[in-house]
Amino acid sequence: MDKSLLEKLAKRIKELRKLHKFTQDDLSFKTNIARSTLGNIETAQNDITFTKLNQIAEAFDMTLSEFLNF
Repeated sequence: MDKSLLEKLAKRIKELRKLHKFTQDDLSFKTNIARSTLGNIETAQNDITFTKLNQIAEAFDMTLSEFLNF
């Protein structure tokens, strides 16, 4: 994935996580994604799969379309 797109996605995830008052541990529990993986996603260190995107969107009670609207 393009680095600038990864950075935008990372920023979106972090902003939504803070808006919902979730810690990385909270989001990890809700998504069944390792906290270290989420940390790497939030810092644009890791690429992300479609499945993980969907899991994160669901944790924020959003459709994938709403989640990717940035």
